Amino acid sequence: MEESCPIVYERVDENLTRFNAFIVFMGLILFVFFPVKWIIIPITADFAIRVFFGVKNSPMCHGIKWTLNKMHEEPHLVNAGPKRFAAKIGLTLTSILSILYILDFTLAYQIIGVISFIAVGAEAFFGYCVACKVYNVLRNMGVKL
Repeated sequence: MEESCPIVYERVDENLTRFNAFIVFMGLILFVFFPVKWIIIPITADFAIRVFFGVKNSPMCHGIKWTLNKMHEEPHLVNAGPKRFAAKIGLTLTSILSILYILDFTLAYQIIGVISFIAVGAEAFFGYCVACKVYNVLRNMGVKL
């Protein structure tokens, strides 16, 4: 059951969002703990595409949808409002990570990276969307998102 009334009437497949979170989780591990720093660029770009042009235009989401179809996975539709907010948070954090990496602030990007992959891991493995919870709290406080 959803925690708030629908703010938007569009729905998204939670299986897609969790699969996407898993891919981002793996990318953040590569970024923070291994010398695969370039991985943050396509992750940030995909978040930007989702935020500014919609999930339907995201290359990562196209691949995930194709995979889910091949697996004959039934969609589990949820309200898109909190998931859109989560994508905006993802774009913000990955943009910050990119900037901190470029500026060579290693400790700062590692700390933010670890916090990010804990939050993304909660979504990927347990279906617990931290940004969605924040979204609902902000909406209940009357904040327009």
